[in-house]
Amino acid sequence: MQQEQSHQLIKGAMALSAAALFAKILSAGYRIPYQNIAGDIGFYVYQQLYPFYGLVMLLSMYGFPVVISKRVAELEAAGQVQRARLTVAVSYYGLLVLAAAAWAAMYFSAPLLAQVMGDTQLTAPLRAVSLTFWFIPFLSVGRGLHQARRELLPTAISHISEQFVRVAMIIIFVVVIMSQTANPYDAGKGAVYGSLIGGVVGVIVIIFLSKSIAWTEWLKVSGASLKEVLSIHSLLFKQGIFICISALLFIFIQFIDAFTMIPLLQNFGLIGEHAYAAKGVYDRGQPLLQLGTIVTTTFSLALVPLIAQAIAAKEREKAGLYRDLAMRLTLFIGGAASIGLFMIIEPANIMLYGNSRGSEVLAVLAFAIFFSSIYLTTAAILQGYGYVHIPAWVMGLGILVKLGLNVLLVPVIGTLGSAVSTVAAIACMALVHLVIIRKLEDFVIRSNQYYWLLFGAMILLIVVTFSWGGLVSYLFDMEGSRIQAAAVALSTVMAGGAVIGWYFFFLPILKEEEWQAVPKLNKLRLKVRRR
Repeated sequence: MQQEQSHQLIKGAMALSAAALFAKILSAGYRIPYQNIAGDIGFYVYQQLYPFYGLVMLLSMYGFPVVISKRVAELEAAGQVQRARLTVAVSYYGLLVLAAAAWAAMYFSAPLLAQVMGDTQLTAPLRAVSLTFWFIPFLSVGRGLHQARRELLPTAISHISEQFVRVAMIIIFVVVIMSQTANPYDAGKGAVYGSLIGGVVGVIVIIFLSKSIAWTEWLKVSGASLKEVLSIHSLLFKQGIFICISALLFIFIQFIDAFTMIPLLQNFGLIGEHAYAAKGVYDRGQPLLQLGTIVTTTFSLALVPLIAQAIAAKEREKAGLYRDLAMRLTLFIGGAASIGLFMIIEPANIMLYGNSRGSEVLAVLAFAIFFSSIYLTTAAILQGYGYVHIPAWVMGLGILVKLGLNVLLVPVIGTLGSAVSTVAAIACMALVHLVIIRKLEDFVIRSNQYYWLLFGAMILLIVVTFSWGGLVSYLFDMEGSRIQAAAVALSTVMAGGAVIGWYFFFLPILKEEEWQAVPKLNKLRLKVRRR
């Protein structure tokens, strides 16, 4: 029986991880066709609204449900079923009050928010996106209670359903609206309504999968003192934010850009639609950053639970091995992704967005992939070691650096200044994490030889992609069609990927015992080496 439960838990965890990965890829990928349909100004409008939606969904997926599930599981294991139910009920009504307050605050302050953003036409779309706050209590408590019971499939199914419907409805709405009115602000509202439909589907799915739960019992508040209510809320809100703080990295950066870039671009000399279009071109980098970070952290973050388990078992040496391996994979894959994107940025820009506008800005943003992969991996490592508050404080430092550099640079060099400030802020955060880890363990990566191997790989990648890209560009006119640009970009990716893959699998980047810790990569390595 216990073995069967363990099997179901593993199956559910795999489904939840797959759902999260699928949702991230979907969330990043659909923005490219959205920009193609709505144009740069339409994309700018959407990116001004997205951070609010992203904040709600991250808290409802990675923040509050985790806190609720952990606390309820602990109380039930201790035989305190009544207190577990009280925790769920108090959390639900607390989140309901939070949702109502956040909705009211944003709805009625929408004209002021739009004015601060530098575009009063955003008022109606901002009011529409304020409705997303109402999803927090339903999704958080529904997912949290299922996770406390070790039922992870309902969370995975609701998340995939919500994202799939959301993306489908967004594309449908933007196609219909742009064909009828061609108004980018109407398209922005349509995208919000598509997201709301997706959220409703997510709630319906979680309710449908909760037939076995007696919600009237779980949501009944009785016998709770004010002190206990405040204690539950304090735990919920503090830990809920701390747990998903790393996942909020790009959301916070997008918030800063949403509120500062248009006024600062006006100081740069761009007025009205010229500023909006420039911001829209800059925002082309967001899906590239998201997709790049997903690729670079997939394998390294998979090692973090092993680090936490080793620490819990007081096996410091094993924890060090896993941490060392996670950092090696992060530096290698993150470095390759950043340099690779930098080298193909102009043809990739034409292939994805139809023209080469803003290629120099996107080239700078490419390096955010490298530093963000380091930050996300080191944040997860620090949390595995029990230092859950450090990433939050470092995030605060990064926000200040980003904000300060935006104010200094955007009025002088335009959107390029915002790209520089993004890279500098994330680099600062990553560096602070590395310094802290070095102080805790005396090393970041044990072998100094690895740094030379890493340096050699990046130089080889630059040479191969530059040579191949130059050759194909000579054969295909870069000023031609998107198909020609795609030929340059994709063939260069294949050439660079082949070289980096050979380097990774055939040179001593990892030791033999380290390969055993990443079985999927090791299986692929053995297949490649047999050929």
